[in-house]
Amino acid sequence: MFRTRTTAAVAAVTGALLLSACNGGGGGETKSDAAAVDTSAFRFLSGTAKQNNADLTQGDTAAGAVPSVVTRNPKPILRKWVQLSAGKAGDLNPVTINGAGFVLYRFDKDSTDPSKSNCSGDCATMWPPYLVAPGGRVFLDGVKKENVGFIRRDGGFQVTIGGSPVYLFSMDTKAGDTNGQGRQGTWFGATPDGQRAGRKGDGKGALPPLPSGPGTTPAATSATFFDSADFAEPAEGIVGPGCKPVRFDGSVSITGFAKVWSGDNCTGKSARIDKNVKDLKALGIGPVRSIGFTSGDSAGNPSPSASAAANATFFDAPNFGEPAQGLGGPGCQAVRFGGSVSISGTAKVWSGDNCTGKSKVIDSNVADLDSLDIGPIRSVRFSG
Repeated sequence: MFRTRTTAAVAAVTGALLLSACNGGGGGETKSDAAAVDTSAFRFLSGTAKQNNADLTQGDTAAGAVPSVVTRNPKPILRKWVQLSAGKAGDLNPVTINGAGFVLYRFDKDSTDPSKSNCSGDCATMWPPYLVAPGGRVFLDGVKKENVGFIRRDGGFQVTIGGSPVYLFSMDTKAGDTNGQGRQGTWFGATPDGQRAGRKGDGKGALPPLPSGPGTTPAATSATFFDSADFAEPAEGIVGPGCKPVRFDGSVSITGFAKVWSGDNCTGKSARIDKNVKDLKALGIGPVRSIGFTSGDSAGNPSPSASAAANATFFDAPNFGEPAQGLGGPGCQAVRFGGSVSISGTAKVWSGDNCTGKSKVIDSNVADLDSLDIGPIRSVRFSG
C-alpha cells in the first residue's frame, strides 16, 4: 500500500460554494499540490453508477478496488468513477457507502476547514484513502453535491464529504461490513453530510450495543477503553490475549466477551462484559484496572465455541508492532508481515506460499508468531 503525506486543498466551485485505528503519520511521501481543486473538473451525475450505465469493471466495483485488495497494492488505486450513496450498513443509518456497498469512514484527527488528511504511512495502509482519478465521474445517490469536495493526493484526488476526507477500512471484506466503526475512538462511518455515523440520538457516533447471550457471543480479542462515559476521547486500544492493564475506565467498546477487573493483573472484583458499556461505573465493581481476554488452550487448539474467522491483521513485529496488513477471506491469502496477528475466530496459518508447508490452527491473537514453531508465516487460509 502506498504511503503519503497529504497537503490540503480547499474545493472551490464557480459561484459561492464553500466546502468545509492505527493514528495518522509515518512512512514516506509523494508530491502534493496545495492549489485549490475546482470541482468543475469532475463530472457529477445523479443516481447510481448502474443507473447511468457506467462500466462496472471500473470504478468502485472494479476487482482491485475492494478494501482488502487496495491495501496490498503498492500503487494507489485511482477510480475512474465513484458512487456516494446515503445508505445503511449494520446499525449505521444513515451512512455513506460507495458503489460496491463499502462504508466510507472519517478520521477525527483530520481537519475539515481546510480539508486535510492526517492519515499517512502505516495508517493509510490500514485505512486506504478513497481516491478518484483526475476528471473522474461522481455518482450522487442521496448525497448532496455541495457536501462533496476533493484534496490532491497520490496523483489523484481524495474525496471529502462535509470537508472530511474519507477512507475505506482494510478489514471490511464484504459490502455492509462496519468493522472500522469506533476504532481507536477516532474512526467512524461518515454520514451523507460528513458527520459521525451512529445510532440516532447518541450524539457522539458511539458504537451500538452488540448482541449477547450464552453460546452466541465469541471471545473478544481486543477492546477500546475511553476516558469518559459515552465513549468520549481520549481512548486506548487494548489487544489480547491474557490479562492487560487498563488506563481509561470511563466506557468501553468491545466485540465479543471478556472480563474486566477492579485490580491490577486481573485481581479483585470482576464483571463479564459482552457488549459496549457506555459507563463502566454501572458495573458496580469500582474503577476498572485490568481486562482478561479468553483464548484457546495451551496447546494452541481452538476454543470449542470459536467460529471461522473472516479476516485478520498481521503485524510486522511481535506484540502487534506496526506496520500492519489487513487480510480477508475466503480462501488462501498471502501474508506479508509475520511478527504477530490479531484475529477473532479460527483460521490456519502456513509456513509456505499458497497454504503449503507446515501449518497451525489459530483462534485468538498471537503476540509472537515465532512461538507457533512452524517457521516464518507466509500464508493464511480462511474458510469458504
